[in-house]
Amino acid sequence: MEEKVIIVGGGVGPMAGVELHRRIIENTITDGTDQSHLEVYHLSRSADIPDRTQYLLGKERRDPVLGMFRTFKIAYTALEERNSLMKEKFLAVGGIPCNTFHAPAIFNRFLDMMNKNHILIKIINMIEETAWLINETIGNVSKVGLLSTTGTRHFGVYRRMLESSGIQVTEVPENLQDELHDTIYNREWGIKAVSPVSEKAKTNFERYAGILAEQGVQAIILGCTEIPLALTGKTFHGIPLIDPMVALARGLIRDANPKKLKPINF
Repeated sequence: MEEKVIIVGGGVGPMAGVELHRRIIENTITDGTDQSHLEVYHLSRSADIPDRTQYLLGKERRDPVLGMFRTFKIAYTALEERNSLMKEKFLAVGGIPCNTFHAPAIFNRFLDMMNKNHILIKIINMIEETAWLINETIGNVSKVGLLSTTGTRHFGVYRRMLESSGIQVTEVPENLQDELHDTIYNREWGIKAVSPVSEKAKTNFERYAGILAEQGVQAIILGCTEIPLALTGKTFHGIPLIDPMVALARGLIRDANPKKLKPINF
């Protein structure tokens, strides 16, 4: 099997692609040399990709699908030039490290645009891979917690898939959702704005995770790309933390070259 090139559609927010790229490296089997790592094209074009939650809520008129499509078209053009220069034909697999982008109202239109324009990059679905990771690491579960943006929550990005499989999804009380969302987006201390993570954001997310733990969840999905920057361990009070970025990275490696996918270490 020929090894595929991985395309990372970053810029959603700016650290998202960096974190996905890091997890690809961490989950890849190599012989210890630089050259044995998978080939990754990582594009970060935040200015061209408006906020996904604001778009879904009707507060942003610009369409994030168009910016992400342009990102992958740039990557595909570069891939075609690479193939021409090296006189080899390499295929590609791509991923988008944004949970809210996977809302069907955005993600499905993006796939349609890719297909209609013959951009031949297979796109891995991070939500499907997260469900797979839960099964792979924990096994049978009946109740999971979810921390996410308001867009991911209100449009049922995870709820649809997991509840169709018989898994109950529990989130923080509705009256806390605006605060949780602000802890992600606040321009002075939120996890998207401040690096390293502010103490206030870290404390807030520990509190939100504690609320879910009290509800008896068997795992907690960190359903925004930057949340793992605040909840850094593999567990919280003994409850497994599920990082969709790890799930997406593993899905990309599995498709690019399954022989290079490390066994899961949880």
